[in-house]
Amino acid sequence: MTTRIGRPKQSNKHQDSARGHLITAAKRCFSEQGFDKVSTRKIALSAGVDAAMIRYYFGSKAGLFEAVIEETLAPVIEQFQVDIDPNTTPDPLRLMQTYYRMIANNPMLPKLILPVISQQDNPQAFGIVTGIIDNILKRSEKWIEAFEQQKHINPNLNPAWLRLSFVSLMIFPILAPKYLQQQLGVELKEDCLLSLADHNQTLLEQGLFAFQSASNKKKGEHE
Repeated sequence: MTTRIGRPKQSNKHQDSARGHLITAAKRCFSEQGFDKVSTRKIALSAGVDAAMIRYYFGSKAGLFEAVIEETLAPVIEQFQVDIDPNTTPDPLRLMQTYYRMIANNPMLPKLILPVISQQDNPQAFGIVTGIIDNILKRSEKWIEAFEQQKHINPNLNPAWLRLSFVSLMIFPILAPKYLQQQLGVELKEDCLLSLADHNQTLLEQGLFAFQSASNKKKGEHE
C-alpha cells in the first residue's frame, strides 16, 4: 500500500512519532470534514509534521485513509482471526468486547465510514472502505461456519440469517442516529458498551423471551 519516495532526514524515533501523529490527525480531520474536503497539507499541519511525510509513509491521501481504517479496525480483525482458528472455540463475548473497546477508543469511526459508504461520492474512498468491510464479512462467515461445525447453532434458526442477526445485534447500537442512541441509553463509552456486550451474550445464549410450554400454559389458565 505504502510507496516510499525519498527519505526524510529525521531519526527513526522521530519518523515513528510523525507517523503516529499523522494517523491521529487524519482520524480527526477525515471524521470531521470527510475524505474529499481534507487536504494532505491540512492533515500534516494538524499533525505538526511536513506534508512530505504523508507520501513517505502512505503514498497518498488515499493510502493514509486506508491506513486509518485498517489500523482502527485491526483489533477486531485480529480477534476474528483467532476465532476462526480450527483449534479455538469462537467466543462471541470476546469478539463483542474487542469491538466495543475499539469503538470506545475511536468513537469517530462511524462518522468516518458511514458517509463514504452511504453517499459514495468518492469511488476511491468507497473502494477502500468496502474492501475492508468485505474482508471482515468474509471472516464473519467463516466464524459462523465454525459455530455450525461445532454444533453450537440453534437448529431452529435459518442459517441464511445468522450473520445478519449477529451483526445487527452488535453493530446497530453504534450506527444508530444520535437521537436513537440517547433514547435507548447507548453511550459510546467503554463501561456502557461492555455492559451491552454482556447483555448481548446472555441474549444469544438464553434468548429474549421466556415462553411457557403449551401444557404449563393451559394448566395455569385453569388454576
